[in-house]
Amino acid sequence: MKISNEVKIGITTLATLIAAIVLFSFLKGNNVFKSTVNYYVVYDNVGGLAESSPVEVNGYQVGVVQNIGFLNATSGKLLAVLSVDKNFRLPINTIAEVKPVSIIAGMKVQLIYGEGPGYYSHGDTLKGRLNASIITTLENDIDPILNNLGSVIGRLDSIASSVSLILTPEFIANINAVAKNLESTTSGLNNLVSDNRVKLDTMIGNLTAFSDMLAANSGKIEDIISNAESISDSLAMAELSKTISELKSTLEGTTTLLENLNDGEGSAGQFLTDEDLYNNIDSTIRTLNLLLEDVNNNPKKYVHFSLFGRK
Repeated sequence: MKISNEVKIGITTLATLIAAIVLFSFLKGNNVFKSTVNYYVVYDNVGGLAESSPVEVNGYQVGVVQNIGFLNATSGKLLAVLSVDKNFRLPINTIAEVKPVSIIAGMKVQLIYGEGPGYYSHGDTLKGRLNASIITTLENDIDPILNNLGSVIGRLDSIASSVSLILTPEFIANINAVAKNLESTTSGLNNLVSDNRVKLDTMIGNLTAFSDMLAANSGKIEDIISNAESISDSLAMAELSKTISELKSTLEGTTTLLENLNDGEGSAGQFLTDEDLYNNIDSTIRTLNLLLEDVNNNPKKYVHFSLFGRK
């Protein structure tokens, strides 16, 4: 059987309408797929409770606030309709207390179970009250805050008046002049720092190049120092050997002379008969021997050599 376009349009429209109703009910907090029952509560003050606010039992949500309105036109009391899961049975004397969800999250209804006997029937009216902590907070906290706020506003007004007296056109002009001077000074300091930075960079570059040169030629410098030490040692040893050789030759000639004198040969031998002269010569020889021994033992004491000149 062929379905006409009009039927298709009607079915589509009906489905859209049903989906819109379900979505609207869901946004209001109603679960259309779950069976609920209504209870009524009369309040003197709901403290900001709104429709779709949660209804809880021991912190677990069992329903929502279906509707809030005035009980009648003269009493000022408010009638709230609570939509609650029908599986929850409420004992007699259960209280529907309005309390904050959190500091910034609005209000909710907390069902505080009574002790009975018996249970409320669907559609009964529950006892309602506003949580005492809300009223205490309003009276003890908000009122002092408002009073302090008025005092702060008065002080701010006084400060604003004082500031307006200070901020004269002349004062503002002086501030602008100081700002311009600071800007000029800062620019000069920046230029000075930039120039010195260039000089410092150049100096560091030169030091780095010199250091690199020393590092690259460190082997050559060590060879030069080693050769200089070798030359110095060779020269020192050569001069010392020459000196010792000359002293040895002198000692041998002196020994020969003394032997001749001791034998009485020549004119000088005749002086050996003089005991005083003999003693003096003998003392001289002894002193010379001591000198030669000291030269052999301490050559540096008598011979000094330096690569950069004699001391």
